[in-house]
Amino acid sequence: MKLLKIHLRYYPPGIVLEYTQKGETKNKEIDLLELDANCDTKELANELLAKEKLLTEDVKEDLEQVLETLKKRIEHEGPSGKRFYIYKTLLTHCLPVTNVAFDKSGKRCLTGSYDRTCKVWDVEQGQELKTLSGHQNVVYTVAFNFPLCNRVITSSFDKSAKIWDPESGECLATLWGHTGEVVTAQFNVKCDYAATGSMDNTAKLYDVNTESGCGSGTSRVCFSPAGGSLLTASADRSARIWNTTTGNCIQVLSGHGGEIFSCAYSYAGDAIITASKDNTCRIWR
Repeated sequence: MKLLKIHLRYYPPGIVLEYTQKGETKNKEIDLLELDANCDTKELANELLAKEKLLTEDVKEDLEQVLETLKKRIEHEGPSGKRFYIYKTLLTHCLPVTNVAFDKSGKRCLTGSYDRTCKVWDVEQGQELKTLSGHQNVVYTVAFNFPLCNRVITSSFDKSAKIWDPESGECLATLWGHTGEVVTAQFNVKCDYAATGSMDNTAKLYDVNTESGCGSGTSRVCFSPAGGSLLTASADRSARIWNTTTGNCIQVLSGHGGEIFSCAYSYAGDAIITASKDNTCRIWR
């Protein structure tokens, strides 16, 4: 591995190490959430040199300059000069955590894990409220139904998604139909439909009340603000817009040179953004 550049990251504070490995350029991010106006940047540089193999004595001076620049940028911002700081650490699961989500108020959050559970947390107290158990494999995504936030949807590598009551912890419905791992799930605004995306290269739209599903598209899903259309993005390098009533594809968004990892509508619903492995994001009207 060979270090090429050290980049600043202001929000949240940190540095990004650009390096090459076997001819491929990669990035490694290092969070510096504890950096504040009183920080000794020379001491911090020494700590980073001791921990990170990419950083050597040859770049110590450059590293100190980068840290000093970052320190000046965040002075007098937030408590004790910090714009970002660690508020609370939740000791959540015994296995890796895969995904997290806040409710609308920010008072509760969800965590999903390789331990096959989703947990509901009180953010202020840092206390576990409920454990949602029932999946037979990794719980990969978790989400509330906005804006009510009285339901939770989880997706799992067990090829299913589940809908839960976060207050009682009861599983209200299990959504079957995929032949591969379910890697994304979301409610529409009215909470009468749920969409899932899977590694089987399909997305499915479910009537929450009847649990019936109709096949749609690919592997990332996002409802439009009005709920009349569904946006999917895929490893096939395209995003597609679907009519949620008919199940028909309305439009194909082509142009990315790599797998599309994520997609979202703007709040007004007049723009779409997609993020891709080709190192670009695209905004579509």
